[in-house]
Amino acid sequence: MGEQDFVRKKGSRLFIGEEPYRFAGPNIYWLGLDENVGGIDWPTPFRVINALDTAVMMGANAIRSHTLGVSAGHPKSLMPQLRELNEDAFVKVDFALHEISKRGLRVIIPFVCNWRYYHGGKSTFTEWRGLEDENAFYTDTEVIADFKWYIEQVLNRRNTISGVVYKDDPSIMAWELGNELNSAPAAWVEDICSYIKGIDQNHLVSHGKQFEIDTDKLDIPQLDIMDVHYYPADSGELSADAKVVSGAGKVFIAGEYGWSYGELHAFLKEAELNEDISGTCFWSLFGHDDHGGYVQHYDGFSVHYPGSGLNQDHLNRIQLLRGHAYQIRGRIVPEEEITDAPLLLSAAEGRISFRGVSGGAFYTLEKSTEGPEGPWTTIIERRPANDGGGWKDPLRVKTVKAYYRMKALSLGGEEGPYSEPVESEAF
Repeated sequence: MGEQDFVRKKGSRLFIGEEPYRFAGPNIYWLGLDENVGGIDWPTPFRVINALDTAVMMGANAIRSHTLGVSAGHPKSLMPQLRELNEDAFVKVDFALHEISKRGLRVIIPFVCNWRYYHGGKSTFTEWRGLEDENAFYTDTEVIADFKWYIEQVLNRRNTISGVVYKDDPSIMAWELGNELNSAPAAWVEDICSYIKGIDQNHLVSHGKQFEIDTDKLDIPQLDIMDVHYYPADSGELSADAKVVSGAGKVFIAGEYGWSYGELHAFLKEAELNEDISGTCFWSLFGHDDHGGYVQHYDGFSVHYPGSGLNQDHLNRIQLLRGHAYQIRGRIVPEEEITDAPLLLSAAEGRISFRGVSGGAFYTLEKSTEGPEGPWTTIIERRPANDGGGWKDPLRVKTVKAYYRMKALSLGGEEGPYSEPVESEAF
């Protein structure tokens, strides 16, 4: 990506060069720091790559990711303590941004969160200054200076992998002032927008609250994008909000929406057909676990593509998300192609655990008792659930050494490559 590849604003629309730009994709909030791995830790390279590959397979051309910017107050945060930076944490963000760029994706990155979550929020900044009222985040001069200092460090960070300074990275679509800043005063929004633009003239700036339009911010010149969230997905509200924001000359996006209930089809169709809507990001995508199966997050909105252990309605809704990502860009929905092989983690005593692949809807297990070159016999064919473990060879003979291999298949039956054979000793 070069200078001509930045996402720009013209009126109430987005462009890359002279081409209109509209987007769809997931929120992958945990790319910089995760809470879903038995504690708070950085996601492994596999998990970052697997999630981004899955997003691309779902048709995404953009994502939104909180923890690439919202990261304060934890030992593994970008800023563990006030005005102290964590180089190890920044290297993890470097990696994620580099992988995002390699896939031609764009990312929206918030700087802070309204809520008291593990990745830190506005309360983290106020508590560092001994303030009990977290809304002093918007008024206390020391806290505002601290927040600006943090923003400056992020904007001027040089990626240790690509060598690109964040403020010069075209894969970043926009900086978002914060996630769901419901009570942000207009004066504060204008001040922070101006501060960002004073350092970074390349990127757009976004703002939004949890629900509804923050209408008193629509006349702030330095603000480019208004982000509204929808739980449930409501096409009427979406249309009405887009009209107001577009009429004020701002870009309108639905930065989050719930996909698992409500009138999803009508919501997505409105987004596709309504030119006042520049993009949508569903909440939220999780990929495969390093140790088998999918990473679980029990909020009722976790997408495990193409679906595992879900009812048919949810499986259908996940396919709607994929179709929408192509439709909003005016693209034909392609057939899925499985390019990766599963990783067999263990086959001890004929008990199979494995790590799945992007787009794997079914898995087939084969066995050889003659050697790693075969011949191979199918013992489990097209099992629909990737639980990553609990599979058992139904023909296991204790006294016979065996070898196992697997392949994944897409929903349409497209076969991927075989895994490397794994040996299971006699027992």
